[in-house]
Amino acid sequence: MTNHDPNIDPETVTTDRQPPTTLVRPREILGHPVGLFLLFLVEMWERFSYYGMRGLLVLYLTTVIAVHQLKPGTYENTLRFTEIKQVEGAADAPAVQPTQTRVLHVAVDAPLDPATAARGAASHDPALVIHRLTRNPDAAADAPDDDPNAWISNEGADAEPVISSGKRGDPKSFSNPVICYELENPTNQTIKCNIEIERPEKSTRTFFTVNNVPGVTSIDVKPEADRAAAGEARPKVLVRTNQSDSGRNWQDEIANTLYGWYTGLAYLLPILGGMIADKMIGTHRSMVVGGLVIAAGHIMLSVSGLGDLAYNGVGLSLFIFGLVLIVVGTGHFKPTVSVMVGQLYEHGDPRRDGAFTIFYMGINLGAFLCNLVCGALAAWLGWHWGFGAAAVGMLAGLALYMLARPIYLQGIGDPPPGGGKSASLFVLAAFAISAVFALAFHFGLIGNAWGAVVGVFDDPRAAIAVPVGMLVAILVFCAWFVAINRPEDRAPVASIFLFMFFNAFFWIAFEQAGSSINLFTDRFTDRKIGFLNYEVPTPFFQSINPALIILGAPIFAWIWSYLGKRHRNPSQPVKISLGLLFLGVGYIFIFLAAKGVASSIAAGKMVEASMLMVFATYFWHTVGELCLSPTGLSYVTKVAPVRFMSLLMGIWFVSSFIANLGGGLLAAQVGKIESGQIKLPWNFGGSSDFFFLFVVSSVIVGVLVFITSPWLKKLSAGRDD
Repeated sequence: MTNHDPNIDPETVTTDRQPPTTLVRPREILGHPVGLFLLFLVEMWERFSYYGMRGLLVLYLTTVIAVHQLKPGTYENTLRFTEIKQVEGAADAPAVQPTQTRVLHVAVDAPLDPATAARGAASHDPALVIHRLTRNPDAAADAPDDDPNAWISNEGADAEPVISSGKRGDPKSFSNPVICYELENPTNQTIKCNIEIERPEKSTRTFFTVNNVPGVTSIDVKPEADRAAAGEARPKVLVRTNQSDSGRNWQDEIANTLYGWYTGLAYLLPILGGMIADKMIGTHRSMVVGGLVIAAGHIMLSVSGLGDLAYNGVGLSLFIFGLVLIVVGTGHFKPTVSVMVGQLYEHGDPRRDGAFTIFYMGINLGAFLCNLVCGALAAWLGWHWGFGAAAVGMLAGLALYMLARPIYLQGIGDPPPGGGKSASLFVLAAFAISAVFALAFHFGLIGNAWGAVVGVFDDPRAAIAVPVGMLVAILVFCAWFVAINRPEDRAPVASIFLFMFFNAFFWIAFEQAGSSINLFTDRFTDRKIGFLNYEVPTPFFQSINPALIILGAPIFAWIWSYLGKRHRNPSQPVKISLGLLFLGVGYIFIFLAAKGVASSIAAGKMVEASMLMVFATYFWHTVGELCLSPTGLSYVTKVAPVRFMSLLMGIWFVSSFIANLGGGLLAAQVGKIESGQIKLPWNFGGSSDFFFLFVVSSVIVGVLVFITSPWLKKLSAGRDD
């Protein structure tokens, strides 16, 4: 008989014993159902959305207001120099903090009386002498701002008012786009100087960066005699206006905290989304719901940058509304597509592993493309063009899916019997949840709640008691959970919890890619390609990891297979150890880059880090990921007891949530470490102290895992072989 199912390619075959019959064969590409490649494209666009936002989020939130986009009028910021020096003869005495200020003005289509602009203040008997330099008329017109020959001393410039004025909409019309100060230390001891644009309130708008940093810049200023003996120039401070597109002008600490919640919830909410798909609407409808909500979120982000919305509180609340939509939509989308890939194959089909390898490439292809497309649009046209591009991609992917699904995915992802009718309600629920959260943010409820949580740690006793209490509670739960299992299952379950800890440890450090490393790349890395006269947009660097994954995954698969045939394939604990060690190697490069930048500033230079150092960091981090990634959910499915399989998989996602949130919260401490508020056992200067923390921690834990790997392997009771 003839099969008219559109999923089937009929092929007529003649045999010797019977008349021509119709043999049905599924339509395939490279030996796999066409539906796999349809799901590949849909997942690629979803990852395009998620990673596109991940690469832009912190950069956008921390960028200062662009002067040429302000309404006509006059505006004022105060540049503060705070000296920190120890009281002589008392090593443990509190530091005294002499302060000097300079007032910076912006005039947009408005005159400003220079007499009222020449204001400054000093208190507490400051020791440093601050000189304002002027542009060297003999320097080349295109000499970079960090060229030491671009600036010369001008005794009269110290008293001159600092005014940047121009016409709205014309960034090139503004005077003084760069202001240069030089620090002199006439004392006999090194003085740490923290330089920043004052923010009396979190809502204070700032229009200048200090050495490319919107927050605090710290410089160790050597005594004049020591500096001269070393042949070093005086440290220089470059104060710049934003000549590109305005961001949201958030402090780094707050932006990195939001980044942590964004990436963390992308792992937590899929637990709930997966249950909704399984019990109520099916994976097909859940994926469509998630895709529509994600696209709506990106549209909202784009709208939040229209006109005055780009600067006012309503626009910011709309931005938060869109961001929550993306997170909720990801919760629906993320757990469904991989399930549908699995439904394409019968149990035991040898093609299944290859299918997930192809599918995994889709994830990384989306992550690779998004930062090139969204990053370019954000850099060249404005942030919100980059946000909107992700919506276009998501809608295009959904449209293709809906058109082709009846042909290539018929019956895949259907709801359970009697389910599926409530799918539209989950779209409405996503909008309702996002709107409530945005309103709570708009009226300060979210900020107050988070401030109360952070305020608990202001008490030194609570700062110790709370983390210790949480750790004890986690250990007690793990011990209890292990104890309720059958004796033969206890060791494998214990190994899962240990691997979760190592997994979380790895990803806390790895996820600095979108936060602290991203900001370092933007502010302190020489991204210019000289012979092309082109500056690489910062988000482009976020594409290094997925590109290396695409190139390296087949190589590592071959290596593990080759070693396996010779019975030398490393155990999972050894692979975890290698992942952590390679992660630490990667941080050596970013540490050295940051240390070089800090040293150059202290020596009176403005040397930026090489792009190769950032590339090397991502290269070794990717090598570490390729070693460690097989220890994830696949390990849980191999060794977990059947009756607790789903629960342990959910707990694994919770550990990923904690890791990503923890990574953001840890990145929020960079400024405090640089300024000396948080002291570490070492002092290399700048953000190098922060990055060295991951060198030490990754190597120590990696070595510990390697030493204990024989014991850890025994815990799995051979189930992961």
